[in-house]
Amino acid sequence: MVKKILLIQFRQIGDVLLSAPAAEVLKANFPAAKLDFLTQPPADQALERNPAIDEVLAYSNSHPLKWLLEIRRRKYDLVIDLMSTPRSALMTAMSGARIKAGPAYTHSSWAYNFKLELKPGQREYNPFFKIDLIAQLGLKNIFYPYPKCYPAAGDLEWAAAVSRPGLPGAPLIAFSPASRRATRRWPAEHYARLAALITQRTKAGVMVLWGPGEKKLAEDIVRAAASTSVVVSPETPTLSRLSALLKQAALLVSNCNGTRHIAQASGIPTLGLYGSSRPESWNPPGDPRHLAVRNEALACLACQKNDCSGNIECLKGLSPETVFAKLLSMAKESGLAL
Repeated sequence: MVKKILLIQFRQIGDVLLSAPAAEVLKANFPAAKLDFLTQPPADQALERNPAIDEVLAYSNSHPLKWLLEIRRRKYDLVIDLMSTPRSALMTAMSGARIKAGPAYTHSSWAYNFKLELKPGQREYNPFFKIDLIAQLGLKNIFYPYPKCYPAAGDLEWAAAVSRPGLPGAPLIAFSPASRRATRRWPAEHYARLAALITQRTKAGVMVLWGPGEKKLAEDIVRAAASTSVVVSPETPTLSRLSALLKQAALLVSNCNGTRHIAQASGIPTLGLYGSSRPESWNPPGDPRHLAVRNEALACLACQKNDCSGNIECLKGLSPETVFAKLLSMAKESGLAL
């Protein structure tokens, strides 16, 4: 009988958030079991107030032995390693759990006594892919929920009071222009041109979001857009506050990054700008609220590389006019009056 379950996904924020639906499915199949999730700060914030998770454990790199002993002390019956790195595999192998599950197709598969195989017809969208993996544990109740964020009530009140750019009552469009990887980063000057197009040809205002180390990028975009209807967002020091602020927007235009996952999990339509990554992996399939736009003329699209031997033409060659046209089409299809 399974009484205690541990899911492991240390990072990144988006990957942790996209693993939460697997927890929801597990909880539905083992409603009496205690379900914990092992991750790292700040990704632990993505799981706050999630009703499927009983306890979020925030792992510290500075005390690995302490954590190995702590996980073993908790006597889990089932440990599922969704990350399958050497560290997460070691944690799983040393957990003492009766069932130690993880992907069969990685170098860390040695750690698992229940290997999760790639199956024909495996769904590609990341949360659904993970649910298809854990379904192999013999789960009877299989369903495919979207990730969800649960911002604190106080943060929702704060976000509702934030001053909005643009005309009174007009929709707010948010931008998320940052990414850790250059091959996922649409140029700042393109964002500035898109902001200008939006404010010149629609009634909407634009708010440029930023996180740690990204404020200058947001300020540069706002300055180049040269419109009082384009502003830098207030600081959002927690993911709860970011989710609450995103709920004030009618739509998010974003690189393939964690903020876009948070927007989707907050119920906000998203227009994703894709270069090296695959929309099929990161966009909910067949959902008109979450669309992708790419420079379709290139054969090297979705190369999955973090470095480019060329000029990152997949993103540099994706014009603001193309993105603006897609945004207008998306707004029309969804009934959003811009």
